[in-house]
Amino acid sequence: MLKKEANRVWTIPNVLSFIRLMLIAPTGMILWNGENVLAATLALLGGLLDIADGIIARKYNQTSELGKIIDPLADKLFVAVLVVILFIQNRLPLWFILAVISRDLLIIIGGAIISTKIKIVPPSNWLGKITALTIGITILSIIVNIEKIYTILMYLSVVLIVSSFVNYVVSVTKQIKGIEIGNK
Repeated sequence: MLKKEANRVWTIPNVLSFIRLMLIAPTGMILWNGENVLAATLALLGGLLDIADGIIARKYNQTSELGKIIDPLADKLFVAVLVVILFIQNRLPLWFILAVISRDLLIIIGGAIISTKIKIVPPSNWLGKITALTIGITILSIIVNIEKIYTILMYLSVVLIVSSFVNYVVSVTKQIKGIEIGNK
């Protein structure tokens, strides 16, 4: 029964993730055209849908293998598109975009390597969620040009990126060691 649930495609969380994927291109085009309030509104909607899909997936046991892929994919693509456009528009420094994209690439590559080694997808943790939220708020503040906070938020985001990465590595290392000890 659990296996069947994990393989479902049309769950509410997955539909919300598909909607987020469909919002990426229009949000990017709107941001590119300088319609900052509308772009920020769509980005905020994407963030709220992300929160909703996580809550629904856990509360109603609607997690799925597909959801474990498309949810973080939608997150990372949404952020990547926005930060690249903001960088091209000279509204975002290179060091910040490198920090954000490096974080996402490390999560994707590390998660793929780890999942092949221990046969499970490492779950995100609260520090990672706080980091993602801070990055999202930072991006929104840059889009709507709230100068008084976005510089502070950029530095805070980078501190959280490093902290959450170290926390994630420690957590996954313990998980791998626990599995290796259990297999002996």
